[in-house]
Amino acid sequence: MRRQSSRAAKRLTIVIPALNEQDKIADTIGGVLPLARELLDDFEIFLIDDGSTDATGAIMDEFAAGEPRIVVHHNPERRGVGAGFEYALSRAKFDAITLIPGDHAFQNEGIARMFKAAGAADLVITYRDNQSDRSVNRSLQSHSLRLILNCLFGFWLSDYHSMIVYPVKWLRQIAVKADGYGYQICALISLLQLGLTHVQVPVSLNAELKGSSRALRLRTYFELGSTIISLLRRVPIRDVDLSKVPANAERTPAR
Repeated sequence: MRRQSSRAAKRLTIVIPALNEQDKIADTIGGVLPLARELLDDFEIFLIDDGSTDATGAIMDEFAAGEPRIVVHHNPERRGVGAGFEYALSRAKFDAITLIPGDHAFQNEGIARMFKAAGAADLVITYRDNQSDRSVNRSLQSHSLRLILNCLFGFWLSDYHSMIVYPVKWLRQIAVKADGYGYQICALISLLQLGLTHVQVPVSLNAELKGSSRALRLRTYFELGSTIISLLRRVPIRDVDLSKVPANAERTPAR
């Protein structure tokens, strides 16, 4: 049975990590903040300065000075997206959490749709509906990764690496042995294996600047391969001892 949405589900912890994004971080925060104020009952925002050497951290501090629900965390050196997300997850005071990239990757309309869908299911999984507008290599990479993950795990999602609203209590209970690019994929598949319900919501990417993409580096491929292998080799979460699952949990079959 699908869980009924509640007003409490509109209280959201938002994580915005950034590394040397002084030209984009203000647009990101400036877009998210009014949407959170308008569409959510309450919220907190963790701004993660992941060892930036430019003005990214200072810009974050300026936003925090004008909004008490913003917390800025400065890493002295780069630790990766996964580490920043785990920092916020361990301190989140609300039932749901999401990560929004600090490089202004997503259009505000899509972020608004995600906020509105919060509470419609255990997981709100967004999918990028204009990936064909990106470079051929980047688009091919995304489509190939989705096909591989769908074939291996059978959830047949439209996207595995867009924005997601996670249930905090479940995310804290799983062991995510990945960092950086692989963290979200590992977390999402782990929660789907647990049998949580989900809805999918379309979002659109902003125009991508030409140039080298960090997502296409060789290190990323090794990281993703390691994440997928670890997911395949471990005992599936859906086969865990049910006595270890909290009594108030509601489980539905994965697609």
